[in-house]
Parts: sequence; structure tokens; C-alpha cells
Amino acid sequence: MGEKKSVYWSDDDGEGKERERTTLQAALQDYLTFHETVNASRYTVANYRYSLPPFVDWLFAEGELVYVDQLRVKHLRGYVKYLQQKTSRNGFPLADTTIHQYAQEILSFCHWLEREKLASKTLTENFELPKYEERVIPALTDEDVQKVLAACEESSNLDPRLRKALTARNRAIVSVFFDAGIRRSELVGLRLGDIDREMRLLYIKRKGRKWQNVPISYEGFKPLHEYITRHRPYLASCGVGTGSRKDDSVFLTRRGEPVKIYSVNALFDRLRERTGITDKPVYSHQGRRRMATKQLSEGRNPLDVQRQMGHTTLTMTNKYFSQTTEGLRKSHEQFSPMRKRSENERSSGLGSGYYEE
Repeated sequence: MGEKKSVYWSDDDGEGKERERTTLQAALQDYLTFHETVNASRYTVANYRYSLPPFVDWLFAEGELVYVDQLRVKHLRGYVKYLQQKTSRNGFPLADTTIHQYAQEILSFCHWLEREKLASKTLTENFELPKYEERVIPALTDEDVQKVLAACEESSNLDPRLRKALTARNRAIVSVFFDAGIRRSELVGLRLGDIDREMRLLYIKRKGRKWQNVPISYEGFKPLHEYITRHRPYLASCGVGTGSRKDDSVFLTRRGEPVKIYSVNALFDRLRERTGITDKPVYSHQGRRRMATKQLSEGRNPLDVQRQMGHTTLTMTNKYFSQTTEGLRKSHEQFSPMRKRSENERSSGLGSGYYEE
């Protein structure tokens, strides 16, 4: 037998000639290669590698689909239904948002198949993404943030010097997240040469391979400066080949290695347990939500907040705004269209049109 190929051939195309048919497996590999060649984020490629192979496997298991030209909209709907009935490793149904994300990535794959003329242009025109309930995720309060900072203290079982260094590193990480509002990938990618001490700016590699100067306040910068100048050299000495060169990572592990995303996740898992906060999530992305909510509530220009967060639209920035009921009540009280004001009066929040003074 000859070598097994990812592209198969049919015997007849209606004119007595062989016709090439692309398999779903080959198309998927081409799709991943396409994203790699256009320099898509490695996290984008990783997401596709995680979500799309199960879809292709399901197509073969359920309908014995091998070729792209066999794919129909009913298969897309069928897979969504399958996901809705599936349970996670913990035995719980998949979240609506998770199913929506998987469906979105499958839709992107199918759009690419259409553009490459591998699938009919009508494949996706009648496919609708599953709806999901948009839940409001509460931002951490000032008190919560103080609890998280206090929880940065590392175990007393560690060597005292190492304990001080890791505690300082943890506080610097939390401060940068909650003050500058950057992402996990942006934090772990931060290098010593990306920090401007005089201007208090972080040179951040944003999504889409864009670079941007992101300001950080004095209060947010102080723990970072203390960590870099007093504690990072010790962590660097714990590893091999890590120093204080321009391109060396800012945040290091106890072994002197650059901090990775999973290290940040593990840190916030520990912080959540130590703080005992259960009424709202505690993870690194809460820093962005906290920053956006705090600054928009206090009147910072929304366009400045948008740029600070690296968003291309205000619509995305608005999704991070998690105003409390009390904040909404006060805002409405101040700007109520029913409230009477004198010419010299600025809103006191008391509603002078309806209260006896």
C-alpha cells in the first residue's frame, strides 16, 4: 500500500477525470498553519488547537464525515447541541459562554473554508451562534484589594530571604495588575528594558503585536520598584543564566526562571484561598475590571481608559465596567431628569425637587 495521504481522490468528477477533495483534517492543519504564518497570537493558535480537533473528530464519529465538501450547516448545529448536552471533567454542564466561544471558533474556521473556496459560501449563512446570558461580574472593592495585597505574604516555612523576595514579587504583580490594568500575557512578557523609571511607563506588547506605553501611578509603581531593586537580584541568583540585562524578564520564580501564565494562575489561586473572598472571583483579570470600574466611576475620560486597557473600541471597555447598585443609584440621583436645580446649585445627590429642606 502507498503512503497514507491527508488529501484523498474520488474516481470521477463527471468528466472522467480525477478530482481532488480536501479532508477536514488537512483543512484544519492548513487553517492552523495560516494563523501561524500571519503571526497570530500564540494564544489564538493554542485556542484553535484545543477547540477545533474535537469538532473534526465528532464529525467523523457521528456522521463519518471525512471531506470538507460534506460539511453542512446541520452539522454545525448538531455539534452545538452536543456541547449543550456534554458535561465537563467535574461533572457539570458546559457554561453557555464556553459553548458560545467554541461555536465562534468553529464559525471562524468555516468562514476561512469559504474564503479558501473549500466549502460552499452558503455553509454559514443560516448558522446562528448560541445565545448566552451576559452575567455581570462584580469588581473587587477597595477592601478586597487590601485583602489581596495582605495575602501576598508567603509561607513562614520558607527561607527568610526567599520569603521576602517572593512576597515583594507577589505585591508587585498585584499592584501592576490592579493599577495599570494589563493582561496576564503582557505581565509575563514584561522585560527590564520595558520599564521607564522616570516617567513610570510600561512598554507593553499588546494583542495583535502592537506595542504601547502604559502609565502606572506612583502608588502602583512603588512596589514594582522595590521588588526590582531590592529583591529581584536575589531571585535571579537562584537560577542559571538569569541576570539584569535589558531583555531579561521582570518577574521571576523562586528558581530564578521567568514567570509563566500558569505561575500567575497558581498565585491567584493561593490569594483567593488566603483572602476568603467568595462573593466574587479573584483572578488576575479582575485587575482590569477593577481599574476600569474605579476610573470610569471617578470620571476619567472613557477614551483614556480605553487606551489604557489597549481596547480598539469603547464597547469592549464598557464590558469591564462593573458599577455597583449603590453607585448606579447615586449617579441616577445626581442626574435625574425629574430633579429640580437652582441656577447656582450643583447636584448634592439629595434630590431637592422632592425633599423638604
